[in-house]
Amino acid sequence: MLQYDQNTKRAVIRNNTLQMTLNFADGILIEECSNLLTGDLQNPRRELFNLTFMGGQYSSRDFAVGEVLTCQDRVHQLLTVPLENEALGLSIRVHFLNDKKETISVIVQIRDRYIHGVPYELFLHSPFLAQLSMRGEGDRYYYPANAVESPDGTPLLKMMRESFYNNDVKLPLVCCDKGGKSGFAVQFPSKADLDDCGAIQNRNMQFSKIASAEELHTHQILCNPDNTYNDTFEFEITGLSGGWVEAFARFRQQWESGYDFSEYEKEDLKWFNEKFLHQFSFLYGTEAYDAENQKIDPEKLLKEGEAFGGFDTVTLWNQYPRLGVDKRSQWDFYNDFPGGMAAFKEAVDAFHAKGVQVFMPYIPWDAGAEESPETLGDHFAGLLEQTGADGYQLDTLGDIPDSFREKCDAVRPGLVMTTQHHPDKKHPIEKITTSWDEFWDTRPMPKVDIFRFLCPRHIAPVISRWYRKEDKDLLIQYSQFGAAPLVIWQDIFGRWMPFSAEQKAAIKGWKEVYLAHRLTYQCALPTPFYPVAPREVYCNLFPADSGSEQIYSLYNDGDLPFEGALCELFVPGSTAEVILGGGEASVKNGKLYAQLPPKEVVHISVKP
Repeated sequence: MLQYDQNTKRAVIRNNTLQMTLNFADGILIEECSNLLTGDLQNPRRELFNLTFMGGQYSSRDFAVGEVLTCQDRVHQLLTVPLENEALGLSIRVHFLNDKKETISVIVQIRDRYIHGVPYELFLHSPFLAQLSMRGEGDRYYYPANAVESPDGTPLLKMMRESFYNNDVKLPLVCCDKGGKSGFAVQFPSKADLDDCGAIQNRNMQFSKIASAEELHTHQILCNPDNTYNDTFEFEITGLSGGWVEAFARFRQQWESGYDFSEYEKEDLKWFNEKFLHQFSFLYGTEAYDAENQKIDPEKLLKEGEAFGGFDTVTLWNQYPRLGVDKRSQWDFYNDFPGGMAAFKEAVDAFHAKGVQVFMPYIPWDAGAEESPETLGDHFAGLLEQTGADGYQLDTLGDIPDSFREKCDAVRPGLVMTTQHHPDKKHPIEKITTSWDEFWDTRPMPKVDIFRFLCPRHIAPVISRWYRKEDKDLLIQYSQFGAAPLVIWQDIFGRWMPFSAEQKAAIKGWKEVYLAHRLTYQCALPTPFYPVAPREVYCNLFPADSGSEQIYSLYNDGDLPFEGALCELFVPGSTAEVILGGGEASVKNGKLYAQLPPKEVVHISVKP
């Protein structure tokens, strides 16, 4: 619904979740923005924006309001408010777009006529967003760049890595009541690929970096308007009845809608989903190579893997850092290896006989002047054809050319490409079905990888190569808390960095649990940091697609054991069982109760 009264200068916009009442008698005043699912009024008398420009402070009241326009089609309703300040040379268009379902979008376009002949800095602040609330005292906030934090403010939900280029994983600002239910989700859409305030006109990128209450309350978004209304600020607000859980699910659905995941549905690639423990060996080391007989020794490597619960895949690395001494390429090293390519084929066959798949390494930066993408692709596919290996570990990469994939598909189906880093753009995300979750900081626990929950079909084993005893303990907990597989890498360029006997036993036990409940852990709709009552306890939720069980992955960050009510169940259940870690669990009146030891990951399976 959209109603505008020209006489009173008031407008009401309503859909299934929201009501926004606006007053244009003196600038733009948001008289209310209420969640209709609650039946009461929220966010009364909020200014939409104010500006800092040419040394002065201005609000919408400093602008003359032009003719308010309304229009609609079968999908949307639009209300546009023009604002003008002749003295400043600024014109603003504010659009309120109602999708008639659940979301109202607010779009602000700014035009600067350069009254002094040159552009000045213009900063925008939104009091409405800075003061956004549900019930007031006790409201819970999840900030776009720091949805959940440790007691010292460290972000616990690890976002995608970025540098000069941005990805599209931009979480909403979420505000909900202390019960974690009713509230609002505010999304800041941005199609900009660059993180450059001068090159882009969509200012929402700056809102996506807000990580604290202080940053929200004091934000000043730098705008660079010109004479074309190009500079924009936009947000989409939605009413919630399920708090953070609903907001994250909505964001994931919106994010997924822009992707084609058909590559992940190929049956010949799904063998990787059934693997848990991945091993990385240098062939110039001692783990997988018998120096006396100058041959790869699969039996020795797999025997050592039994203490971990058994390796499911191995990566046989045979060149870097030995490249660069002469003109030999990475491909030459396979032929120069004792026994040549036939020795690799013999080793791969031996691993396959034990049910273990083999990855070969690819070094993208070892490309000579005489090589081209075409010849590299031929070498790339040819190595797998000659050795019978099952795929590649793509060093330093987050993507490969389509031609490489096509050449491998011509060799045989089912060849898996795993990159060292998460793919972070549309094409590689659609084509690269697995990657390492590497280069993260263990401390503090519990930390989780957002991509593991945003794109759960993309399996990303956990690895960190240089960790010693204490951090290896946390690495295992990180794997457990986020329900992710592991890569075992102990020979780090000649430095031996082993796991302890206790750590190996912990990994072995975790592997048994993971594989027994694999389909639940690999569910389509997991939630990171599912809300729980005790402040010192954190939870990830994994509800099986079949409805057969829910697994609550819990970490008690306190120094003392916890006992009591944890949370409301995601869906009704009658039985609770601890399947990983210590403690006890039960279900009472639709809530999960547990006894949790300190500093330990505990998994509780709840079934109907």
